[in-house]
Amino acid sequence: MRPRLLLIVDSERYIRANCYQSQLAETLEKEYSVEIVSIFQIKAGIAFLKRPRHFDRILSVLRMRTLSENLGLISAYVRDAPIFIYDQDVWQAYMDGSPWKGAYARIQARLNVEAFLVTSGWWCSFIKERGIRSNFVRMGMLPRLCAPGPNWDDRPYQLAFQGTIHPHRKVLIDWLDSKGMAVSVLPSAPYDQFLRNLHQMQIYVHSEDDPWIIDGKSYPRNALWIKDTEAAARGTFALRNFDEDMISYGTSELPTIFSYDGQTDVAEVVELIRSLSAREKLERSRESADRMRSRNDWMTVVNAIEAQS
Repeated sequence: MRPRLLLIVDSERYIRANCYQSQLAETLEKEYSVEIVSIFQIKAGIAFLKRPRHFDRILSVLRMRTLSENLGLISAYVRDAPIFIYDQDVWQAYMDGSPWKGAYARIQARLNVEAFLVTSGWWCSFIKERGIRSNFVRMGMLPRLCAPGPNWDDRPYQLAFQGTIHPHRKVLIDWLDSKGMAVSVLPSAPYDQFLRNLHQMQIYVHSEDDPWIIDGKSYPRNALWIKDTEAAARGTFALRNFDEDMISYGTSELPTIFSYDGQTDVAEVVELIRSLSAREKLERSRESADRMRSRNDWMTVVNAIEAQS
C-alpha cells in the first residue's frame, strides 16, 4: 500500500496548470496516495475532513507569499504534525528588498518542519549554515517529455532564447548581436509550445549573471539550471554562465550543456559547439535526453521525503 500524502496547495487548478507544479504533482501521485487540500479550504474551515495526523506524510507546495501570509492558519491546521516544505525560490526569503525576507526562520518557528526542500544545492548549504533544516532537490522533466528531437541541421534557430528578457539577459543578447551572432528571441508561450520550440533551436543561450544582494553583500545567483536541463531533455544544446549550482544539477552527465566564465568567452564556446561533427552532435543530443529520462529528477523530491520519514 502506498503511503498517504497530504499535499497543501494554493489551489488544485494552479498546480495542474503550472508547468513545474503539475510535473511534481504527477510524480507524487505515482508514488503516494495523494489527498489535496487548498489554502481556500483551510481558510473556510472545511479542511477538517482531511486531518493531517491521519496522513503518513505532509508536503506543502504553497508559494512563499501564500505560506507567509497564512502561517497562523496553517499552523493551527497541521498543529505539531511533521511537514515538508517545497520551495523553488529560496532566495526570496533572504535577499535584500524582498517582502519575504526572514520567512524561513519564521516558518520553522511556527511549524514542525522536517525540511525545506529547496531547488538549489548552493542555497541549501547557505540556509543550513543559518540553522534552517533543508534538503536539496532538483526540478526536472517528466520522462515522457524527454525526447532528442530533430537533427542539428533541421533546427531553424541557430542561437535562441525564449522567456523574459531581464536586463542582465539583454546585455548578453546585445553583445552577441554586436559580434554578428544574432540570438532569435521567441516570445513567452505556454509550456507545451516552449517544449516544441526547444526542438527548433540548435543552442539555447542565456545569462543568469545578476547577483543577489543579501545583507548588503553580493552573491552569485547559483540557481535556475532547470532551464538548461530542460533544453538537454529535448536534445538541445544549452549555454549559460557558470555558477556552483551547475554541479548540483549534474550537468557533467548531460553533454549538451556548456558554460562560460565571462561574456567574452561565449563566442568561443559557440564555435566549439558548432565545430562538433554531425555524428557527435547527434550522439550528445540523444545521450542528454536519455539521461534526463532515466534519472527523472522530480523523484529527488520523493527520495528526500522518504529519507527522513
